[in-house]
Amino acid sequence: MDIALGFGKTETDFEEQEIKFVEDFLAENFLTSSKASSDFLFDNVLIKKLDKKLSKRAAYYRVLSEKYKTAIVYPDRYSTYYFDILSDAVNLCIVFKFSHTNRKHPLSPDGWALLQTKKAYYTDIWDFIDN
Repeated sequence: MDIALGFGKTETDFEEQEIKFVEDFLAENFLTSSKASSDFLFDNVLIKKLDKKLSKRAAYYRVLSEKYKTAIVYPDRYSTYYFDILSDAVNLCIVFKFSHTNRKHPLSPDGWALLQTKKAYYTDIWDFIDN
């Protein structure tokens, strides 16, 4: 990610946190799968479960963002996102579309600034199966 003035580590940390959530979710679901073997696939059940978890997280951040717009006390910087899941039985790609808000941007007359980024996370079943 290129760094824009007024944005940086706070935003990249948020993006990495959400990718880490996906990695942890997949690792946990692989280990608890009754098929924790070469039969592991990104099936519809797993994808729906992941979609539900990510949707809940994304909605939580959007609700916070809406509250911060009119709040008296708010963080200087906060983020939200939307995502798309692209998958088949072997491949999984999640495209995150992040919106990062800075309420005290040094170059903005009213202090508000928005940085939008996209980040793709990709994995395949071979990342979870010992050869």
